[in-house]
Parts: sequence; C-alpha cells; structure tokens
Amino acid sequence: MRPLLLILLALFGATRMAAAHPLLQNAMWVQFEPKRIRVAVNVSVRELAVAQGLTARDDNFESAAVAAAAERHRDYVARHLMLSIDGRALTGEVAHVTDPPIFSEPEKTYYQYELEYPLSGPPPARVTIVQDMLREWPYALGTPWDVTYIVRLKHSDSNTVTTEVLRGRESKEFPTGWGTAPASGPQVVQMDGGRTFREYFWHGVMHILTGWDHLLFVSALVIATMNLWEMVKVIAAFTLAHTLTLTLSVFDIFRLPAWVVEPMIAISIIFVALENILWPQRAHSRVRLGVAFGFGLIHGLGFAGGLLEAMAGLPHVGTWIALGAFSLGVEVGHQVVVLPLFGTLALGRQRLRESWTQPALRSGSILISLCGAYYLCVALKVLSFKF
Repeated sequence: MRPLLLILLALFGATRMAAAHPLLQNAMWVQFEPKRIRVAVNVSVRELAVAQGLTARDDNFESAAVAAAAERHRDYVARHLMLSIDGRALTGEVAHVTDPPIFSEPEKTYYQYELEYPLSGPPPARVTIVQDMLREWPYALGTPWDVTYIVRLKHSDSNTVTTEVLRGRESKEFPTGWGTAPASGPQVVQMDGGRTFREYFWHGVMHILTGWDHLLFVSALVIATMNLWEMVKVIAAFTLAHTLTLTLSVFDIFRLPAWVVEPMIAISIIFVALENILWPQRAHSRVRLGVAFGFGLIHGLGFAGGLLEAMAGLPHVGTWIALGAFSLGVEVGHQVVVLPLFGTLALGRQRLRESWTQPALRSGSILISLCGAYYLCVALKVLSFKF
C-alpha cells in the first residue's frame, strides 16, 4: 500500500501546480547617462488587464477603458521596477507613456512607459535592477504570473547594446559602461557566447519548471510506460517534435497564435491522460509515439511564445547559441520531473501486485486529466478577450 501512496503523491506533486503556463515575455531598454538612468518598459494589454482589473464585455475590451487603465498603471510600474546603486535605492518616475501604434492580440499590444532615475555624484560602475510585476496576482490556483524581461542596455556614449534576461524578483547587477572607451560606427549588439548560453539555458529550465502544463503532458506519457526503453522512445518523440517547431518558430518559418496553442496544449494533456484510462494498450504501441510527436509539435510552439522576443536583435550566431541553450534547458527541466517520476513508478511496479498497478495508473491519469481540464478552463478564460 505504501508504494501506491508514493506513486500517487509523486504524481500529485508533479501536477498540483500544473494548471498554467503564466509566462509573459516583455522588453526593457536601459540607457545609462551621466546625470540619469533612462528606462523604457513595454507593458502588454494582458498585463494591464490583470493589474488594473479590466473585464471583458462580450469578449471585448473598450478602447477607452484600456487607455484609462494604462494611465493608472504609471504608479504601478514605478513601484515595481526597483533600481539601486550599492544598496541605495534610486527614485524614479514615469516621464512619458507611448500608446501602441495598432491594437492586435493582448500579448502583442504594448504601451511603453519611459522612466527617469536622477543620479547624484560620480557615475556608478554598476546598477542593480529588480522587478516583481504581477507577482501579487495568481494566474491560477497556486500559480503566480511570471513576467520576464529581455533587457537591452546602452551607454549614452556608446553604440554597443548588450542583452540580458531579467526574471521576476531576480536581483541582477548590470555594468553601466562608464570608464570604457566609446565605440564608433553603427549600433551593434555585443554578445558574450558563454554568458548567452548560461542566460538562455537557465531561461529554458525555468520556462519548464514554471510551465506546469508541459510537465503535466510529459507526466501523462511517462506514467504509462512499462520500462526504460519505452520511456526513452516516447520522450525522444516528444523532444524531436517540440525542437522542430521551436526552431521553425524562432526563424519565423511557422507560428501559431496563443489563442490556438494554449488550449491545444491543455487538450493534449486531457487526451493522453484519457488514453491511459480508456485505451491503455496504445501506450505500448506506435500510436503513443505518434501522439507524443503530434502534440509535441504544439508544445514547441508554446515554448517559442516565451523565446521570440528574447532573441530579437541577437546576431545570427547568437540566435543559434540561444536556441541550443534554451532547448537544452527545456530538456533539463523536463528530466527534473521525469526521472524521479519514472523511478518511483518503476519501484512501485516491482513491489506491487498487478492488481494494484492498474488502479494506480488509472488514479494518476484521472488526476492529470482533471488538472488538464482545469488548465483548459483557465486558458480559455485568460484568452477569452480580443479587440
């Protein structure tokens, strides 16, 4: 009985937070000047809806309501973007708000907030930036929103732009560039290959560990496998598929909008979990490999949703480094859950009689399907408005 409980607890631990993939990817520009630091922050209409409590009527937002919310959001941005020098907080305020040129999807329609942070004394060598946007509002039960920024940094006397990744509640020091010789010629993006690899690898890992929808799907695949070779094959099919569509999306060859991808990911979770219950023999056939590959194509487009803005402006070599590092990080994130889950299940099958293993599989699959259904409801609710 104890191994059965361990199996169900392992499945519950892997899926209790699995109702969402609440990642919003935005851009931030930072320019260091002798007397001030200027910051421009993109804020999507999706963020405004969450932070300012916008509600849709007949699946539509009124433009006037969005504009009013954008104006109210000034103070929120200033409070939740914190800059400091040697532990001393800087005081900044929003100097200007730029309206979006066009209104399209809520995640792709941005207001830009321009903030200024006055400096006193000699220019600092490094500045620390922390942001905690939307952390006080849950995306779903037990799952907060995760707002990540791709930061472009530029010194006022230089034409060189560096790129960093800034996650929510992450304290990060950025060099200001003072004391270095100014660059000449056209603006270029500076890239440190090793740093780029580390940044995007960790971005991939966290994209999965905060993207419980993908982990739910993988868990539904793994719990039905009977041996290591079967598990390797099904995970390999999933990996090949999502790597393919992630690459196609990054290079703008094939993309799908979020309102298609997110519900389809939830449907994939429900489908595989129900397949485990209703047609368990398929889990050990080529049909399961086809299912893993087919839905893997959709999941790859979901991965791309948090990566496209992150790679904008990188040189060609940098794009390949970032793509490879991100993909590797995604796989590491998967294995953090897959290997302990498979090991627990294998141990349970060794110690339990056959009469217990099938009920354990059904119980775990029912739990995953319910979580998938909950995620589907959340995804449809969050994506239910348009302009």
